[in-house]
Amino acid sequence: MAFSTFVTSSLVIGLLEAAPLVLAAIGFTLIFRLNGFINVAYSENITLGAYFAVVFNSILGLNFYASILPAALLSGAFSVLTYLVVFRPAFNRGVGKTEMIILSVGLSFFVRYGSRLIFGNDLFNFDFVNPSYLSVFGIGITSIQLTCIGLVLIISIGLYILIYRTNYGEMTRALADNEQLAMVSGINPTRFSILIWFIAGTAGGLAGIFYGAFSFVSSSLGWNLILIVIMVTIVGGIGSVRGALIASACAGIVASAITLVSKPLYGQVALLLIFIAILKLRKGRA
Repeated sequence: MAFSTFVTSSLVIGLLEAAPLVLAAIGFTLIFRLNGFINVAYSENITLGAYFAVVFNSILGLNFYASILPAALLSGAFSVLTYLVVFRPAFNRGVGKTEMIILSVGLSFFVRYGSRLIFGNDLFNFDFVNPSYLSVFGIGITSIQLTCIGLVLIISIGLYILIYRTNYGEMTRALADNEQLAMVSGINPTRFSILIWFIAGTAGGLAGIFYGAFSFVSSSLGWNLILIVIMVTIVGGIGSVRGALIASACAGIVASAITLVSKPLYGQVALLLIFIAILKLRKGRA
């Protein structure tokens, strides 16, 4: 394989794989920035977003694109439900961060096996109407993939502007740093937290939909991705939406480059080693 072909293939395939990861990492980061704990149950937001789209598309017969919005909104609503029913009561009781992580793991198992009871162990594919095939730098991609990447780009830019160019980003940081001071400033913690959890859940649901569009949907879709989402969030900088976006794109490109010359498993292992090296280097400079 020529070097130029290797580079372009790594970029195209890497960005294809990284596109949904960007949304998942941004949503995960929003919750981490606001509440300061690793929400493992976020993996099920990714899975349920894909399942909701399967219901609208394959079962109810809606066009794939028409299925995206209601499925994403339902995923956001599920995220809010978990916040109000599970996590907010735990916050109010003063549950520590470690216990919150354990609670989120338990919730993840409950939702995952609950969805498995409903949908079974079958693999689901979306019904696409005559997708066209294109060539980008010699790499074949479908019009569905190209559209999904475009939607990810638009949504990511919108979320970036929301966090860094509007008052909502300042309110998120204020609420995360000092809830009492935020309340004095006129911020309603519950109402604003609901908004952030809804946005994060919607982003996770969209990530699941796009992952499903690129491959297939199963009950372990989000669980298989949560480790890489957590690593990307940590490497990108805890609580940094900008860092999560950049780290996600880089992770996809690096993993695809290694996979092109070896096996997919080696790409995942190498990516993990790179993440560890970055954290070690960062710790050494601190």
